Amino acid sequence: MCRNSKFCTELGQDINKWSKTCPLRPPTYFDDSLNYFIESYQMALNGKKDEAIATLQKTQSDELRYWFVEHGQMSGWHHRIKGLGIPKRPKYSGPLDSNKSFAKYESEIYKRDGYVCRYCQSRVVDTKVLLKMENLVGAENFKVKGKGNQIRHGVSLAFRATVDHVKPLSAGGRTTIDNLVTSCWGCNYGKYNALLEDMNIEDPFKRPPNLISGWNGLVKN
Repeated sequence: MCRNSKFCTELGQDINKWSKTCPLRPPTYFDDSLNYFIESYQMALNGKKDEAIATLQKTQSDELRYWFVEHGQMSGWHHRIKGLGIPKRPKYSGPLDSNKSFAKYESEIYKRDGYVCRYCQSRVVDTKVLLKMENLVGAENFKVKGKGNQIRHGVSLAFRATVDHVKPLSAGGRTTIDNLVTSCWGCNYGKYNALLEDMNIEDPFKRPPNLISGWNGLVKN
């Protein structure tokens, strides 16, 4: 477990090997896990509930959940900043944006970014789709809502789409299109409210969105 460790075993101690685009690279099995979810979702939409539930077992839910809880969400603000020896910044004392909600921009941002995380480049799934899957196969098989990560299916943690303030609100960032990007939960929570430069991560706006042909976060299904 990396939560109370001096370094993250997934991130490693060699700073020169750390990603410059995201807090922590997801494991290679993530892509296969998402593909199994997509297959399961299509089965569920077609009324093949039992087959959908069986295919969900291939998504490695426990592994996805463990990675998110113990590595993904701890990587940036907890381990990268400590590993780089960045001194604590004085608390920002300038004006703060009173608008914290990105809701009115959400669809536009997902469409612009092609439902791909602008940090780690993982495909992400719209929350409405995840909730629909919960209804199709039952919360006992695919839990999205609820208090605490341990009761949620790993797919809902690893691949849920959200919007990230590139420059955090707490540091004077604004809730505007030019400061908002699509993010997976791992990068969003891993980054938390740290500045990119404090984690040695490049500005995602300096590279174009990774638009994947045919991928739309499953929102049209």
